[in-house]
Amino acid sequence: MANRLRLKRRVSGNAGAPATLLNGECAVNEIDNVVWYGKGLGQDGNATSVIAIGGDGVFATKSYVTSAVAAVDVSGQLASYLTTANAATTYLTISSASSTYLSQASASSTYAPLASPSFTSSPTTPNVTAGDSSTKIANTSFVMTAVANLVASAPEALNTLNELATALGNDASFSTTISTSIGGKLAKASNLSDLVDAATARTNLGLGTMATQAASNVNITGGSIDNLVIDSGTF
Repeated sequence: MANRLRLKRRVSGNAGAPATLLNGECAVNEIDNVVWYGKGLGQDGNATSVIAIGGDGVFATKSYVTSAVAAVDVSGQLASYLTTANAATTYLTISSASSTYLSQASASSTYAPLASPSFTSSPTTPNVTAGDSSTKIANTSFVMTAVANLVASAPEALNTLNELATALGNDASFSTTISTSIGGKLAKASNLSDLVDAATARTNLGLGTMATQAASNVNITGGSIDNLVIDSGTF
């Protein structure tokens, strides 16, 4: 003979939980179709609490959920939420929402897509912190501030890259050109002692050999001297 497991049950009377159950004992109330379970070990084996663990009276059935969802008046609730005083703007009224903003045609032709959107008119963005080098969108305020900081107090004639390039003679090797030019100059403190070819320099200046003679030992050969005055001095 097969063993049978039967639960304590109530077939008439009141709905609800049994007054007491033993720890681990189950009971079914057929009035409200709820399965009850005795939880926790108390005195004399009685449960410390009786909790509902199943049945139509506790958990919604599939048919109940389906009928409940079907009964929801979505359009009526939408009308209520979109025409309240707190949302009473031209963009949240039922007429504009249903005719313009919630239609597929207007969404595809009016609103930018999430991927690679192309904006028109004058869209705005929050200001980005100066110096931010992330991938955030930079608005005109951020860009103008960055340009102003770059230009700083440069004079009007030298506050663009083109003006600076013109001032440098459009020479991409300006630093090398200037270094080479400076390297060919005589040092003022050397008093011409750094001349590489002094003889050629004297020739270029029109100086003869007398320029290299000592004042106390002048030797003149050839040529002529006009208006020469020789004074032997006094005694």
